[in-house]
Amino acid sequence: MVSTLRAAQTELPAIGEVRALGAMVAMELVRNGDAHQPDADLTKALTKRAAEKGLVLLSCGLYGNVIRFLAPLTAPDEIVREGSGS
Repeated sequence: MVSTLRAAQTELPAIGEVRALGAMVAMELVRNGDAHQPDADLTKALTKRAAEKGLVLLSCGLYGNVIRFLAPLTAPDEIVREGSGS
């Protein structure tokens, strides 16, 4: 999942930092590729659209601009790949 998000980061200036701690992965959403401009509005829109499609995403962070991913440890690799778009 991290490698897929980092690949997307090179093409999408809205993705700021991508980080991981164990199974938890997070990406910051920013304006114009600027880490000093958190984009909470985009984060809200993304989580809303994902929910409409049946995917629950958690937003978090001091500025509400981080999306957190935590796949169940029992999820088969093919399900995780499907969710990350790889």
